[in-house]
Amino acid sequence: MSEPGSATGAVVVGVDGSDGSRAALEYGMDEAARRGVPVRAIMAYAGPDVWSSAEGIIPDARILHDAAARDVRAIVDEVSAARAARGAPAPPVVEADIAMGPASTVLIHHSRGAAVLVVGHRGRGGLASRVIGSVGLSAVIHAECTVVVVRD
Repeated sequence: MSEPGSATGAVVVGVDGSDGSRAALEYGMDEAARRGVPVRAIMAYAGPDVWSSAEGIIPDARILHDAAARDVRAIVDEVSAARAARGAPAPPVVEADIAMGPASTVLIHHSRGAAVLVVGHRGRGGLASRVIGSVGLSAVIHAECTVVVVRD
């Protein structure tokens, strides 16, 4: 995992596998292509200290890390392929990265030195669809760069 600021000026996108995060990644790729900067797709995952099963067994940290890395890479590849099929412009570089911790904390940390932070909107219809999700709200309040919240 690279440190914040290592891709200074990158478009950082929070990815969690939801339709909203796929829309955010699509937007982030468009923005990065326009700016001529890389995209850093970041997936946060919970560490083994908060995982348990009915048997009380805690999964190995390496297994969780590797699974998250495969997941974010698959999402990036899927969105990139869909964009290529439509002839959408490709950003210069797309990094798929992971970090252990709560999504809001991870994204705020990675907003340092970013050109923009892009997150998906996670509302659920009716009034809830008009209210920003907790990760998006936290990012808007605490990020160290411009934040874009994208609806799916």
